Amino acid sequence: MITRRTLALTAAAIALGAAGSALAQDKPPIRIAAIGPLSGAGAFDGQLAIEGMQAMAAVINAKGGVLGRKIELITYDDKGVPEEGVSAAKRALEQDKVDLIVGGWFSAVALAQKEVTRDKIINIMTSSQHPKVTDEGHKYLFRLNATSTMMSDRYAKFICDKMKVKSVSFITINDDYGRLEVDNYKKLLGACNIEVKGNEFYNRNDTDFTTALTKLRSQNADAIYVSAINTSQGATIYRQIRQSGYKGTIIASAGNMNPKLVELSGPALEGVYSVSLFAPDTTNASAKAWMAQYGKMFKNEPSFIGSLGAQSVEVLAGAIEKAGDARNYDKIAAALKGQKWNTLLGEITFDTKGQALQNIYLVQVKDKKIVTAN
Repeated sequence: MITRRTLALTAAAIALGAAGSALAQDKPPIRIAAIGPLSGAGAFDGQLAIEGMQAMAAVINAKGGVLGRKIELITYDDKGVPEEGVSAAKRALEQDKVDLIVGGWFSAVALAQKEVTRDKIINIMTSSQHPKVTDEGHKYLFRLNATSTMMSDRYAKFICDKMKVKSVSFITINDDYGRLEVDNYKKLLGACNIEVKGNEFYNRNDTDFTTALTKLRSQNADAIYVSAINTSQGATIYRQIRQSGYKGTIIASAGNMNPKLVELSGPALEGVYSVSLFAPDTTNASAKAWMAQYGKMFKNEPSFIGSLGAQSVEVLAGAIEKAGDARNYDKIAAALKGQKWNTLLGEITFDTKGQALQNIYLVQVKDKKIVTAN
């Protein structure tokens, strides 16, 4: 028999449950600053980065978030310029008082930005490759992408052993990263008797590369290595190489392959190799869940840049959960460095300087698709 006391207890239980649910909903979100190039030459790549983060945040939030709190991304445009990156980090830290920061898509921005966040907040750097980002970093700074040295070590072995070229010319960005890229390969390729015939620099906002490519073509190298840091410039360079009449091998630098680049480059990229942390044909369960969510939210296809954005949110969520607090940076840093993390890009660990150690895949464009190469 249902009594008044039973009804009263049931009503009280419902009220308590509703109150608990309301309290859970009332918990403030974990606010992550997502700082990237949303305008300028790197705008498309910045868009891919933010989309990757948003899709992973949606996956995590659908499972209840972190510590019962939803993840909220606050976006900032660094325009691919160091000074803008510094300004964005200061605004996120001092005015908006975010809980954590993700940025560092370009090395020049990462190198400047890390000084703003030094010992103040957890800062995950993403696609930047210059070794000094972590070598001269700080206790709360981490980087997901492999360094240019790590990438070139992996890639040079393949170029030496499999590509059957005797000489290479380079076209690289005119900054510290571009100069380091050429220096690395001069040593590594020289060790297997591949001659580096020359290098032509381009600037961050250049849109026409015909003069530089005419000079490279005159060097008659067996291959041209293209160090492209964003999609719009990369696609133009690849097309103009073939338009110049060059018939040799094209080598794409590490980490710059994405479906839009393949589309915009057209036949110029067919058969071209690169190296990447992201294998689009992966069977990883976390990657598949992220790619499915990404497909629901965005028109672009999942990419290397997007996967690094996703991984930044994924590892931060795991470390916050383990630390039990989104602002205890000592505990979060210790958690990140203290174990292996299974992510959408596979297993990842961080060394004592915060540099990620994870698998680097060889990829190739085949039939207009990026696939893992054997």
